[in-house]
Amino acid sequence: MNKRQVQKQYTREKIITAAKEIFIEKGIINTATSQIAIVAGIAHGTLFLHFPSKDALVIELLDVELLKFSENIKLLISETADIAFILDQYLNLIQAEEGFFSSLARELPSYKDELRRKILFRESLVREHFHQVIKKGIEDNIYAHADIPSALTFLFGTINYYLSLKTSFTTEGSVIEKFHDQIVKTFMKILEK
Repeated sequence: MNKRQVQKQYTREKIITAAKEIFIEKGIINTATSQIAIVAGIAHGTLFLHFPSKDALVIELLDVELLKFSENIKLLISETADIAFILDQYLNLIQAEEGFFSSLARELPSYKDELRRKILFRESLVREHFHQVIKKGIEDNIYAHADIPSALTFLFGTINYYLSLKTSFTTEGSVIEKFHDQIVKTFMKILEK
């Protein structure tokens, strides 16, 4: 990379970091691109050189976060077929980024259709990793013959429910931490032989 490309990448990362910080604090809907530019320390127009819209920035940030999840889950899957352990680690990853994912889950119904579809598509990529492990577990006679899509809809719906209503369940701390064991235990009951 030449110096200009390095600077461009650095600016892009500053924008993403600033956006994440503000999205957690104010929510995605209530954040203006001008606020992101101020926190990033760039001109407002510079933001649009890197991202044509706030929606594009949201998708990029989501891709960055979910890529970390996906890579971690792939690594876990290569090491173990224990779905309880994989789910435990996945919940730890969500908890580490709970502010962002809580904002996303809370506001999802209010997003434009295209943005909502893009977000749900990206979530489906993570769901696919779980699907593979459960399918293999069923084939290996470890888990009951469950309807995998329904089981995963229950799992991800439950996680999103707690994230979207975080302030109803806890006034401080992590809602995922609070319900972590219950989520794992309930999901494993679905798969129990």
